[in-house]
Amino acid sequence: MSSTITGVGSGFDIESWVSQLVSAKKTSSLTPLQTKLESLQKTDSTISSIKTKFTTLQSALKAFTTTIYNSSSDMWTNTTITSSNDAYATAISTGSVASANVDLQIEQIATSTIAKSANSLGTISKENIESAKFVNLANGQAKAGTFSMFLDGKEYKIEIAQSDTVQDVIDKINTASDGKIQASVDDSGNFSIKAYKEQVVDGSTTYVEDTSANLMIGSGGDTSNIVTALKLNEKDGSGYKSAYPVSLVNTSAAMVSQESGLGEIKFFDEDGNPAQTGKITINGVDFEINETTTLNNLISRINGNSDANVKASYDSLTNKLVLTSTQTGQSNISLSEEGTNLLNVLGLTEGEGENEKLAEGSQTLGQNAIAYINGNKVISSSNTITGEASGIANLSITIKKPTSDYSNNEKDDKNVTLDISPDYTEVKEALNTFVKAYNDLVTTIRTETSSSGNIGHDSSLNSLLNNIRGVTSAISDNDGAFSMLAEIGISTSKSDAVNLTIDEEKLDKALSEDFESVKMLLSDGYTSKTDNGIFDQMLVDIENALDFENGYFANKSDSIQSQITSMNSRIERATNRITSYEERLYKQFNKMDSIISALNSQLSAFSSYLG
Repeated sequence: MSSTITGVGSGFDIESWVSQLVSAKKTSSLTPLQTKLESLQKTDSTISSIKTKFTTLQSALKAFTTTIYNSSSDMWTNTTITSSNDAYATAISTGSVASANVDLQIEQIATSTIAKSANSLGTISKENIESAKFVNLANGQAKAGTFSMFLDGKEYKIEIAQSDTVQDVIDKINTASDGKIQASVDDSGNFSIKAYKEQVVDGSTTYVEDTSANLMIGSGGDTSNIVTALKLNEKDGSGYKSAYPVSLVNTSAAMVSQESGLGEIKFFDEDGNPAQTGKITINGVDFEINETTTLNNLISRINGNSDANVKASYDSLTNKLVLTSTQTGQSNISLSEEGTNLLNVLGLTEGEGENEKLAEGSQTLGQNAIAYINGNKVISSSNTITGEASGIANLSITIKKPTSDYSNNEKDDKNVTLDISPDYTEVKEALNTFVKAYNDLVTTIRTETSSSGNIGHDSSLNSLLNNIRGVTSAISDNDGAFSMLAEIGISTSKSDAVNLTIDEEKLDKALSEDFESVKMLLSDGYTSKTDNGIFDQMLVDIENALDFENGYFANKSDSIQSQITSMNSRIERATNRITSYEERLYKQFNKMDSIISALNSQLSAFSSYLG
């Protein structure tokens, strides 16, 4: 645009004149085009919104037309299963289950196989108490400190040092009371503290247990935990005896070290020569061990490997390694070792090489579940009895404890009843979703194609709507008892002939009395293209409209976009013409202003001459 002149020479308001003339030009030539563009854009947005509502209705219809033949997500197969007593058994459906009452008696539940060390590990004995440190007992939890004993009310106290062996502690106890209180270790590794009295036989003085003496051990002021660490809590004859064998096992120490208390663990190659690693195999899963592997580490690795199908733990009361199968049923835990004797040392196997086998008595086999379903005996390795095992397809029963014929409790139920009935909650929710989507679509199209709508009359869209509405009152030629939606409670009302409503009572009656016919009325298998269901027919119209190549929305969108592109081009050309028009106006007014300015100068000079 050229520089504007504001009427310096003429004094006229040229800028205002140009502005008004340009504005008038825009009103007559540009504004109608912009108004048309805005109308096209509104139409495009409205068409896009209506397309979304078609897609929503499509999804609502497909909830019926696809699930009927997809057992993994078929809402028609949903069931409600009620147990007469959940404490004994519950059940779920994994697919379609016919309505029934299932009578259930439970003889026994399945349990897991348990493997544990045949003998207590690392127990103290008369042979090792002279070297075994007291503070290493009870997995390193035994504490040094003061320990009090009371014999017939008289207190005797000893001081257990950090460096004391078990034999040192025994000696301190025995000498504290001049032999009236004595400690000892038996062949099973049990620690005892008992009262004794002198007895003279044939001139020789000996000590025998004094059952009449009142011996108490431990006081609130003691700093040693010998009573709890060695489990000396209960009376035994004239004194106390540990409830379990006392062990030197330290689960945090390297298993091959003396500090572990396990015994001599070896590593060797295939020729029997010393090596640095070995492996054990549990249910086919290998676990490598070496000179730094601790029992805690091995337990952690076993528990972290689900393929081994066992859980490991160390029972610090009985001093045994315990492997519990994660699977129930009557089967052994498979154990073997290579390049080590660890399983032998742990008391889980016995023998060597080809002669190695599970240690006798080391495994307690789990048991299979036994139940009677409608009088038929069913044996299962799991407490979840599947349809394959019970003969009731798609029914999964979980049993929890025996019923009264097999339990020791007379108050237990004699049997359990499982009541199986269809659950149409999801079907009804899907029908409500359909009705909402349908009504939303119909209302939107009627509004937008009215005289005040953003689309106005659209014969193609109205024809499509009429087809969809017609299907809701159409007759379906299917093999069921129902041929129209109104027969199952879905129809328009007298007060509203446009929107669909659901008669809940009528729908419930149809579903409960003949749900198969309801299924066939709605969809008889859209994927096969041979069905006559109401929703199948409607879905054909919906998907034809949504076809991305030849559907109504594809064609309509292409048409509108073409018009918008054309309108933008027209607006651009009109804008350019107005710009040129404005430049011409300024050029012409500038020339006029220049002429007037020159005339004014001549007039001024002539007036001065006439003076």
